[in-house]
This record gives sequence, C-alpha cells and structure tokens, in this order.
Amino acid sequence: MSKVQVTFPGIKETYEVAAATVTTGWKTGQLFGLDASRKAVFSADYGADKALCVAIDPSTDLSTPPTGSLITGLHGSATLYITHAVEVAKSDSTRVYESDVESGAVGDLLYASANLLWTTSSTGSAKGSLIEVPSAANSYRLGIMLRM
Repeated sequence: MSKVQVTFPGIKETYEVAAATVTTGWKTGQLFGLDASRKAVFSADYGADKALCVAIDPSTDLSTPPTGSLITGLHGSATLYITHAVEVAKSDSTRVYESDVESGAVGDLLYASANLLWTTSSTGSAKGSLIEVPSAANSYRLGIMLRM
C-alpha cells in the first residue's frame, strides 16, 4: 500500500469516479485524468497529456473504486513523496512509476506513461520533476515536484 506525503500543498479536490473506466489495482500516487464532466477517469486513454491529477486516497480505497464513488486528487504546484515501504516489506514490486524512474537523476522531468504511471520517458507535457530517486536504500520512495 503506497503512501503519499505532501510537504508543500497544491490544490486538493474531490472528484466522482466516471462509469466504465474503473479497473482494479490503482494505487495511491498514480495519475488520473478528467472527462468532459470533470469525473475521474482511470484509463490508458487518459495517459500522456490528459493526466491531470495524482490520486492521494489510501490504496485500499483505490484498489476497486466503484462507479460514482469519490476520489481525492492533487494538482497544481506541490511537493510530494510516494513511499512504497509496505510493498517492499511484502516483496511486492508494484510501484506507481515505470522502471526507468529508478535510473533517473534528481532534476529529471517526469511524465505520465500510457499506464498512468510516472515515467522519465517524454510522453507529452511534463507533469513534474524528480526530486528523490527511488531505490532500495529509501524503500523505493519517489519524490516529485508537481507541475500540473
């Protein structure tokens, strides 16, 4: 269960989850988009430039969010850290970023992948900057300065 720590707050808003876009396995710290009616969309169709928010609810709430439920998203200028200590303790390799982020460097730009995960591969406009590189030494903690 990843955990998000916000040290410099951006804008936190609550959104209704859109119908027919819900899949299982969404995690705290993962990106999501908004449809035309401002409902949260968890779909690969909303990757790249359409990802607008970071999910900050507990992972237990996000694993199978029912249609019509509410989700809290963070956007704007913010500094956040996404910790994967629980996954590491369980030998679970599930993360909210693509594997290329572990090879990144502080200051690298972060983007939304087609899977709505953080990536250093340029896929549209930048969503943030890498301020802490995840590694075994820090329980795969990802530091991000948001630019959304």
